[in-house]
Amino acid sequence: MRKLIANTTIMVFAAVALIIIGAVVGFRAQDFSWFARFGSLVTCIGIIVISRPSITRKDILVPIVMDAQSGLTQRDPEYYLSRHEPVPDWVWQDVLSRRAVGVYGPIVTLAGTAIWGFGDLLNLPFGFHP
Repeated sequence: MRKLIANTTIMVFAAVALIIIGAVVGFRAQDFSWFARFGSLVTCIGIIVISRPSITRKDILVPIVMDAQSGLTQRDPEYYLSRHEPVPDWVWQDVLSRRAVGVYGPIVTLAGTAIWGFGDLLNLPFGFHP
């Protein structure tokens, strides 16, 4: 279960699926309050994505400069590739966690919060009366 919810790709696709399902349910029910409810689920997924380091039990690494000329750190895959060494798995895990915390998690959380807060306002332009 931990691997499933720590997989950022699966969680982002789940969020997109919930957005689509919420929009379809809202349109079919002629009440976009359902869309707003699905927005709350998307927000929950965003929080889970942001929590990836806690779920995997591996903190985001502090950068240590390994090459003064290039400024590459021990957490940069380019450092290992420039030395013709295989990139350790923990480096890839750190890259995934930094992207989850810094990019995907905030985007999903903000999208879910916007849908949650304003999704029911789509009733006005569509002329639905809940």
